[in-house]
Amino acid sequence: MPDKDTIFTEMLNQYEKLAFSICYKMTGNYFDAEDLTQETFLSIYKSLDSFDGNNPGGFVTKTAVNKCLDFLKRADRRAVPTEENILLGNVSSVPPPEEEVVQEETKRELMRACNTLKPPYNQVATDYYCNGMTAARIAEITGKKLKTVQTQIRRAKEMIRRKARKEGII
Repeated sequence: MPDKDTIFTEMLNQYEKLAFSICYKMTGNYFDAEDLTQETFLSIYKSLDSFDGNNPGGFVTKTAVNKCLDFLKRADRRAVPTEENILLGNVSSVPPPEEEVVQEETKRELMRACNTLKPPYNQVATDYYCNGMTAARIAEITGKKLKTVQTQIRRAKEMIRRKARKEGII
């Protein structure tokens, strides 16, 4: 079995352009995309011990998207919208194909994560996060108190977050 450095070098050579294109597409800034690509591969290198070797392209994609989302959350708080940004934001509401692929992959991962939870958290998480139901609607259907459902949603979210951290997804 190849060592960590060999695996990392192969992933970097094969998926660096993919990571950069994701970062560039999400940020719209060449220099930010370069920085985020480096952060992506630094994060991948640090988490290679927990990587099982399956689907390296998906692993790189997910890591790059998470790095960009974190960056954009931080950047949105500092940014002042300009006229150009507002006009560009209204151009099209159809997501590009790459985003659709990432969204579908994220939905599958979220569904998988919800299904790994124990009852009653698995059903509540699936209804809330995957089926888009409100806590009030879940309470109505299940006959549970609203506060109980809200607590189960919060706990399910924390369980999913812990599993994702453990698996090196976030």
